Amino acid sequence: MMSMPSTISTKTALLAIGLVAALPVAALAEQSPARDALKQHCTGDYMDYCSAYAPGGPEVEACFKANLKKLSAGCSAAIIAYKKEQRATRRVSEAR
Repeated sequence: MMSMPSTISTKTALLAIGLVAALPVAALAEQSPARDALKQHCTGDYMDYCSAYAPGGPEVEACFKANLKKLSAGCSAAIIAYKKEQRATRRVSEAR
């Protein structure tokens, strides 16, 4: 197995962090499988379609929406799972 230069690994890690930074602040407070899936499955799509925008900005979210049909199946599934998780979390918060 070939090792990647550290600059590529660092850049990929920063992009994944940037994707997470685009999430609502409440989501950042705790780890979740849906957040982990976003990082894992959407970093490549970010690089392919939305890397012209600063990670974590509202432009990235808009870019993902604009390119929804082009996103990988894994990224699309991760976005759907994350949205479901957020709706469930909101309902629990509102019930309190």
